[in-house]
Amino acid sequence: MVKVVGALGAVLFGMGFLLLGNGLFGTLTALRMTHENFSAAAIGIVIAAHSIGFAAACLTSTRLIEAVGHIRVFAGFAAVLSVCCLCFPVAVEPIAWIILRLIFGYATAAVFMVGESWLAGAAPADGKGKIFAVYMIVNKGGFGAGQLLIMLGEPSSDRMFMLAAALYAICLIPIALARIKAPEGIGSEPLSLRSLYRLSPVGVVGAVGAGATNSSLLGLGPVFADGLGMTLTQVSFFMAIFLAGSLVLQIPIGRLSDRFDRRTVLFSVTLVTAAACVGMAFTTTSEHMTLATLLMLSALVGGLSATIYPIAMTHANDHAKPEQTVALHAGLLLFFAIGASIGPIAASLTMEAIGPGGLFAFGACVYVILAIFTVFRMTRRAPLPDDQQTDFVAMPQTSMTSPNVAGLDPRNEDRMEEEI
Repeated sequence: MVKVVGALGAVLFGMGFLLLGNGLFGTLTALRMTHENFSAAAIGIVIAAHSIGFAAACLTSTRLIEAVGHIRVFAGFAAVLSVCCLCFPVAVEPIAWIILRLIFGYATAAVFMVGESWLAGAAPADGKGKIFAVYMIVNKGGFGAGQLLIMLGEPSSDRMFMLAAALYAICLIPIALARIKAPEGIGSEPLSLRSLYRLSPVGVVGAVGAGATNSSLLGLGPVFADGLGMTLTQVSFFMAIFLAGSLVLQIPIGRLSDRFDRRTVLFSVTLVTAAACVGMAFTTTSEHMTLATLLMLSALVGGLSATIYPIAMTHANDHAKPEQTVALHAGLLLFFAIGASIGPIAASLTMEAIGPGGLFAFGACVYVILAIFTVFRMTRRAPLPDDQQTDFVAMPQTSMTSPNVAGLDPRNEDRMEEEI
């Protein structure tokens, strides 16, 4: 395993710094907008703009990669990320930040498309599972550790944007100097969005719901914590623990979905997550809520919410052919991005109407709707037999990945071998 990982060390190292920068950047911009007195609606639109740009890149950047190559695209868009970071403190104004966040979202997705397709194409067939496991740690660990970097300075200081810019600049160095040959494109059978919905309605609606809630909780979580009067250090730990929860809960809950009808597990998870969100929403009205309780609820909501998209995606994967996997990932990520483009705006308006707790009240409502839809679908389609289900595989941070991560999914190799 060490030999396999070492061969792709440059790519993993570069992706690690990219995720470290993304973890810092998301919390930094949310807190800066709060301190600059952006309206709740403006904050929501700025956060949603990232998802719009991200979705646009997932649809178009493949052609650019094919035209100019992996290394040039990675280096070019990593430079764009670095420049954008330096531009944010120069023009602290909602319209400018919306435009910058659109560009930033597009560049982020393009870099992930390159990095993940490189890992998928260069990893040996018998080592994809190992590379995927290491990348999972790099993805979640890097993004979570980035939350802690916010403690190094005040969000009102331009230095923090400089630090983020430096991290994006560092991430392109190992990629630009790598001696590994860039991979060929990953082929896939086309799958229209309508066909994807027919294939798995629960998968599609689950992706939209996960996008609406995950992007809102991650993007507006620092605003919620700041609104409760937390210190900068407390906000940093609040968000880091939120992300750490997903590392703990994805595997055990995923294994349950392998043993039972995935829709039953998804229904149960959405209801428990909704209840945890209600508990978090009520913390804003309780005089006896302690920081320890807030952090425990943060870990619970973060861990549970992170399982919803992987379960929905795995359910859809159960009904797909192996050659449809990349197209399936692309389609579900697009539906995720649609939800992520709407959720932060709706959540921010809810916060404006009823206070910081509105963020989790919004999340609870979405989860209840998803639970109702899941039960409805259970009355329309019988569960797959156990021998026809694929195994659950934990997924990287959804907002920090691309469809090309499907090339690392070890389930694909197993299913192709079964068909042969």
